[in-house]
Amino acid sequence: MAAVIAVVFLAGAGTPVRADEFAFADGERIVLIGNTLADRMQHFGWLEARLQLAQPGRQLTQRNMGWSADEVGLMPRPLEFGSLESHLARQKADTILLCFGANESFAGAAGLDRFKTDLAALVRRLQAEKFNGKTAPRLVLVSPIAHEQLGKPWPDAAPRNVELERYTAAMRDSAAALGIAFIDLFHPTRTLMAENPREPMTINGMHLTEAGYRAVTEILALGLGISDPLPSDAAGLDKLRGLIVEKNRQFMLRWRPVNAEYVFGRRKEPFGVLSFPPEMELLDRQIADLDKQIWAAASTLSKKP
Repeated sequence: MAAVIAVVFLAGAGTPVRADEFAFADGERIVLIGNTLADRMQHFGWLEARLQLAQPGRQLTQRNMGWSADEVGLMPRPLEFGSLESHLARQKADTILLCFGANESFAGAAGLDRFKTDLAALVRRLQAEKFNGKTAPRLVLVSPIAHEQLGKPWPDAAPRNVELERYTAAMRDSAAALGIAFIDLFHPTRTLMAENPREPMTINGMHLTEAGYRAVTEILALGLGISDPLPSDAAGLDKLRGLIVEKNRQFMLRWRPVNAEYVFGRRKEPFGVLSFPPEMELLDRQIADLDKQIWAAASTLSKKP
């Protein structure tokens, strides 16, 4: 696929972020929230692999708290699940990537003002917190991807792209007004899709394949100031991504358990309060151990050409 430049805008300045302006600190904790675009990243591991390889030795952690169909103003959760703020505080989030706009765009022009109002409210909620106990989180707003034209029996992508472009523009303007970073995925992915019609990036026009996530990761990486080429060691890269995917699986079991009604819901009494806290502690230890394995694998791989 042809190289595509992603641009991040800060605080209304309209200037691209340089790599040194978006440096990650030692031990930085990065969290993804948002819709299906974020949620499905957990199954491929490309973004975290990119971050870990670009920052070897910094012991970064990434947690995926994406939830399919989430919107800036609508995040349904199970009973007693806990607020977004409580979960971000538990992860001690330093940097948060917010992936929104795709679901909201179905409301068209009529829903645009509501979207901008809800987006501003969410950003201000997050900016008012210190999840890491020291500073407000660094926020990066990420636009939706373009809708891919796949031909029949799939619907025409053109009307959807009109709305997605409209909402992407609103996100860019809102990010500038709110003083947060913005990464445009819509325009680069639309270009890539048009250049490579025989190599679909999505399974259905909307949801990315593994190759699609790899391409989108490169756009995100450029937006985050990362441009170093990936190592040529395919086996080493697969091993790193395998560890990341397994860590993500363990984290999902911890953060979003399938049997939530028995973990923290209406059926947690009497046995859940006895059996699940130790289970959660075990998952925490396993996740922490996988983080260490990821750091070691990334450090080894980053030393190879």
